[in-house]
Amino acid sequence: MKHTRFPTNRFAAATAGVVIFALLPVAAASAKHPKPPKPHGPSAHVSCNQAALVAAIDAANSAGGGTLKLAHGCDYQLTSSPDSSENGLPEITTAVAINGNHATIDGTGSFRAFEVDGPGGSLSLRALTITGGSVQDFGGGIANLGGTVTLDRTQVNGNSAGIAGGGIANVTFDPSSVATLTARLSSVSHNQQTQPPSQDESGGLGGGGIANVDGTAKLDHVRVNGNTAQGGVGGGIASGDYLGSGGETVLTLGHSQVNGNVAPNAGGGGIQNLLGKATLNHSQVDGNTSLNGGGIASGNQGSPSATAELRLNHSKVNGNTATAGPGGEGPPVAAGGIANGSDAVLNHSRVDNNKAPNGLGAGIVNHGMMTLKHSEVNRNTAAASGFAGSGGGILNAQGPPGTTPAVLIVDHSRVNGNKAGGFGGGIANGVPLPPGPPPLFGGDVTLSHSNVMHNSAAHGGGVFNNGGTVTLQKSRVTGNHVDNCEPTNSIAGCIN
Repeated sequence: MKHTRFPTNRFAAATAGVVIFALLPVAAASAKHPKPPKPHGPSAHVSCNQAALVAAIDAANSAGGGTLKLAHGCDYQLTSSPDSSENGLPEITTAVAINGNHATIDGTGSFRAFEVDGPGGSLSLRALTITGGSVQDFGGGIANLGGTVTLDRTQVNGNSAGIAGGGIANVTFDPSSVATLTARLSSVSHNQQTQPPSQDESGGLGGGGIANVDGTAKLDHVRVNGNTAQGGVGGGIASGDYLGSGGETVLTLGHSQVNGNVAPNAGGGGIQNLLGKATLNHSQVDGNTSLNGGGIASGNQGSPSATAELRLNHSKVNGNTATAGPGGEGPPVAAGGIANGSDAVLNHSRVDNNKAPNGLGAGIVNHGMMTLKHSEVNRNTAAASGFAGSGGGILNAQGPPGTTPAVLIVDHSRVNGNKAGGFGGGIANGVPLPPGPPPLFGGDVTLSHSNVMHNSAAHGGGVFNNGGTVTLQKSRVTGNHVDNCEPTNSIAGCIN
């Protein structure tokens, strides 16, 4: 299949567009996933060598589909390409099911294992390991281009891609054939996306583990851990409308992990979502590191007419780190845990123990619409001194004129034990910047039946308000150091 090249200059623009004030990278209803077509045609046992596997796939494609059973525990080494491409196996163009029988398909550092081409291509894998895949473009282990891929008890580990999707690229080029990825009881771990971002088409996008571009991805009991992206977005998962086609991108995680991923040049160390929908149910995004949006970055590229949706239900975003800010690299706003630039709801979820050692916003940075219900933002640390170390728990701040208003609702929730070296240990609703750049003005913050307690900062240990509005409804701001609220008397009902 002739591939449409990713416009990586758009990727660079997209990355900047989801950054707070064009500086910070900024996704959630569950989707119904169609069942893959049931394979018909021949069933075949495949001998333990590449030539036999190539012949079996060719036969299945010619027959309109088929089921293949691999040799138990075999290591299928891909040492050549059947069509002089980056693929070590024939493209999947019909419905093919492979019972891996605990075998391994190894790209030997030279070839991709599978390319699935829509609309007819459908690949189901069970009990298989895919490793050693390596390509210059996208999908080091699997490239699903408008087809359907289903993984069951399958490992996609130790693969690499230059541009996007070190492990898996799930990409829709034609809106009439939407790429669909479904995985259960599987892992996509220790993969790499290798090219750094650039303003031309030579650079990398990201998605060290998975790149989901205008597609639908549903992960159930899946680990996306220990991946690395050198591009501009998503150390673990890059999900969104990176092609600018206006297509819908849906990412759903249930009982899954996105942990320990790294994106030194990117937003969204764990997950980055651009103009898409991401829902996390009973899942965790822990211990990731990136330039900004250490755990999750979600946004709409600064467009008030477009929406990115992020929903966390009974989930955790804990122990992530954003390295941006003075003394590090990049803009001052970091967002250790979550960066939201559009529409986000956290329900019965936690954002704890995240760090922004050099920049603003250790737990959450919001410059969109965010609601916390029965959730907690605790023990996050913005360690720098002065303005750069502000927003220990939450930074809520307006973006440039014309962007989404910054509205934060904290309902039956806790913002406790956070630390900031500058302004707003618990919540910074805006920050006064030093001479030079304009201040970050706060938006509208409403606390209802909530606690802001035992936080600390040089100014506004509990809540600091700069040019915004903070409303307390049956809420407590107490026991904070050096005081509860600043400026004095700027927040009705808050007593220092």
